[in-house]
Amino acid sequence: MVATPAILEIKNLKKVYDRDLFKKKQVVVNDLSCSFLEGQCTALMGHNGAGKTTTIRMIFGLITPDAGEIHFRGRPLTLEDKRSIGYMPETNKLPTNLTCEEILRHHLRVFRPKHLKPNEYAAAIEEKLKEIQLWEHRHKRVGKLSKGMGRRLSWAQATIHKPELIVLDEPMSGLDPMGYRLMVELINKLRREKVTIILCTHELWSIEQLCDQVHIMNHGKVVYSTLDTKIEKVKEEASHILTVSGANIDDIKKLQSGTNLPMWLNLEAKSHLTQISCRSYADSLNWMEACMQHGLLIVEFQKLSNLSEERLIQFFGEEKTA
Repeated sequence: MVATPAILEIKNLKKVYDRDLFKKKQVVVNDLSCSFLEGQCTALMGHNGAGKTTTIRMIFGLITPDAGEIHFRGRPLTLEDKRSIGYMPETNKLPTNLTCEEILRHHLRVFRPKHLKPNEYAAAIEEKLKEIQLWEHRHKRVGKLSKGMGRRLSWAQATIHKPELIVLDEPMSGLDPMGYRLMVELINKLRREKVTIILCTHELWSIEQLCDQVHIMNHGKVVYSTLDTKIEKVKEEASHILTVSGANIDDIKKLQSGTNLPMWLNLEAKSHLTQISCRSYADSLNWMEACMQHGLLIVEFQKLSNLSEERLIQFFGEEKTA
């Protein structure tokens, strides 16, 4: 099987801030190395202050790294390459006095996408505004849009030039349920078209639904990656979770002490339910059999993937303090 190539590679990237004479230097990105595979959606995650935003800004050239390299398709990233990248920021920063139509027209004039001629811009803008359900609001100024409309317009600006790589920074922020559903559909449409996506988000529960890979940053470096088996795990990972009703944590402990049941990896109470995290499939089957023999109701039996919330949460550290 041919390995999927990386469209973007970050090699030994470092950024140190030394803005205050009376404070020690702040290492924001610390020898960061990671890859983003072509045609896949990769989550870039971490606690607040982990270095995600600084990393994105260095990719776009808004901040100069102190060390390291950023490669696009195997070569140093150039200004011309950046025309092939789209970016949807967490906070909408579009000019409030321009209309939706004017925003997209200006964007196309700046990026000059190769697949479009200038006389085709109007049709492309119409198609994109209809896709995000803003065609009827094309003459409305950005300052008059709701937050949800603004997020959709930001998506349109990030994707209208058909980028090979798109960076989405908290794309679900501020969306109502219908807006969230539309955003999921738009992201999955790009995935079907094999556009490479970097998804920066705090929403762990959406990773399995949207992503193929994940990198988790902690204090400026990657501490977990589905693409790097050499990274040391923070702790042993569970493979299955058994959720039971009719017993609390003390009841489960008594059941285990009076039998030869394997020790759980984690035991957690959630409302009236108890979750038993097991190291292996065999351990989980032993627990399932014992629980049924003692009259406990099996509510859920879950196999954990590499992208499950329960597996990823252990790699999140605490937010940095000043």
